[in-house]
Amino acid sequence: MEQILYSLADYKFLAIIVGFILIAIETFLPVLPLIAIVVANAFVLGMWMGFLVSWIGSSVASVGLYLIINKFSKWKYFEKYQDKDKVKKVIAWIKKQGFNSIFISYVCPFIPDFLITVGSGFTGFDLKTFISGMVCGKFVMFLLISYVGEDINHIFYHPMKIVILICAILVSWIIGQRINNKIHKSGSNK
Repeated sequence: MEQILYSLADYKFLAIIVGFILIAIETFLPVLPLIAIVVANAFVLGMWMGFLVSWIGSSVASVGLYLIINKFSKWKYFEKYQDKDKVKKVIAWIKKQGFNSIFISYVCPFIPDFLITVGSGFTGFDLKTFISGMVCGKFVMFLLISYVGEDINHIFYHPMKIVILICAILVSWIIGQRINNKIHKSGSNK
């Protein structure tokens, strides 16, 4: 996959389409290497364009996967699993944690976002909270991966960049929390 993106470097529009499709497919088939695809997009398209292609493609695909799983979770076959005590406790915990659990789960590149998306859809997690947490979490994760992937050697020689990355995570979390609160306040006012 990375070789395909590298060979498309001269054809930016085609590289954008291929990068978008690969990251969207990875959302549905988690056997593909997410970090490698994001790094390849950043390397071939540049940090900002590679980041945007990866972030938008993955976010759109995650919403689609959530909606599909949420629809299937209402089938009687799956409902019998939701009645078990352990499953009820997990569902209650996910719903109680809300935005924080989704955001933190998507920020960490080593937690399979496929499982988070499927779990959120299966539990009937609030769609607005899911989207705000997922989009903000993926924003931070993909920005960091793109930033590191564009020139990994540069980070090790400039420790201040690591401090900037940590600050970016904190700022994104605060902004995401405020967005999530505004979404829920506007939803409850209707």
